[in-house]
Amino acid sequence: MSAILEFQKVSKSYRVTRHCVPALCDIDLTVEAGEVFGIVGRSGAGKSTLLRLINRLERPDDGRILVDGHDVAQLDDTALRALRQKVGMIFQHFNLLSSRTVAQNIAFPLRISGGLGDDEIRERVAALIDRVGLKEHARKYPAQLSGGQKQRVGIARALAMRPSLLLCDEATSALDPRTTQSMLHLLNEINEELKLTIVLITHEMNVIRSLCDRVAVLDEGRVVETGAVADVFLHPHHPVSRRFVYESEDVDEDLLNTAFHRVDGRLFRLTARGDTTYEPLLSGVARECGVDFCIVSGHVARIKNVPYSQIVLGMKGERVEAALARFSNEGVTVEALR
Repeated sequence: MSAILEFQKVSKSYRVTRHCVPALCDIDLTVEAGEVFGIVGRSGAGKSTLLRLINRLERPDDGRILVDGHDVAQLDDTALRALRQKVGMIFQHFNLLSSRTVAQNIAFPLRISGGLGDDEIRERVAALIDRVGLKEHARKYPAQLSGGQKQRVGIARALAMRPSLLLCDEATSALDPRTTQSMLHLLNEINEELKLTIVLITHEMNVIRSLCDRVAVLDEGRVVETGAVADVFLHPHHPVSRRFVYESEDVDEDLLNTAFHRVDGRLFRLTARGDTTYEPLLSGVARECGVDFCIVSGHVARIKNVPYSQIVLGMKGERVEAALARFSNEGVTVEALR
C-alpha cells in the first residue's frame, strides 16, 4: 500500500494570554491508502487539532503534512479548495442545516462546488440516501430525525464529493451504544466497498477495536504508542495505552495487583486469536502436563472481525515450562507477569 497521509515532525501551539500552549509536539504518522486509522486520546490530548491540520482548518507551526504527496501548508487557495473536495468530514454534532431537508443537506456540497447538473445531483443524492439507509426520510428535516439518522445524513454528505480520505471527529460520541455499533458497521462497509481511507479520532477504545486497522495513542500532544490495533490492544506497552484498554474491558487493576501477592505459583497472561480462541486448550494442557491453575481474569471479544481470548492465570507444578511450550505450539501468546 502507498501512503495517502503523512505527518512529518508536526508541531502546533496556541497563544493564550501571553503564554504559548503546545497542542502537538513532533508528530510522526503515516496513514496507508484504504485503511481505517484510529487516533485515541483523552480530552485535551490534541486529537481535534491533529484532525483540523489535515484539511488546513489549522496551520502547523513546524513540520509537514502531506496528503497524496502535497504539503497542505504550501497550497494556494485554488489548490486548497481542490484538496478539501477530496477530504470528507463527519462531525461529532452532525452540523446539518436545519432549514434544509435530508436530500438538500446531502446535495449542499455538490451545489456549492459546481460542475454537476441538477439531474446528476439528484441521481447522486438518491444513491447516497439509499446507501446510508434513509430512503424513507429524504424529505424530512433534521429536527424530525434521531441522532443516528442525523449522523447518517452527515456520512452521506461527507461522501457526496467522492473523497479519497474521510475524517471522523468523535463521530459516535453523541450516540447511544446500539446506534454507535450500527454506525461503525456502516463505516466499515463504506471502507471495504469504496476502498476509502478513514481517519477517526475518539476517546473510546471500543470504537478503535471495532473499526480500525491501526491506531495511534495520543497523550499531551505526543504519540506515545502506535501499531496494529490487535498488537496495541492485546499487548499495550505505554501506561496510557494500558489504561485505555483496562477501562474498555472493565479490568479491575486492584484485583490484578492483589493477584500478584495472593495467587500461589507463577502468573501469566495467555492470548489466543482466531479459531484458537474456541479450542479447549487450558483444560487439555493442564491434564497433559499435570499442572494446577487459578484463573484471575479473562474475557472473549473481537478486534474488528477477528475473535480473541485473553486470560490471566496462576500456574504451579513441576511441568509449568512444558505447559507453556504446549500453549506456544498451539499459537497462544504467553507473557510472564510474575
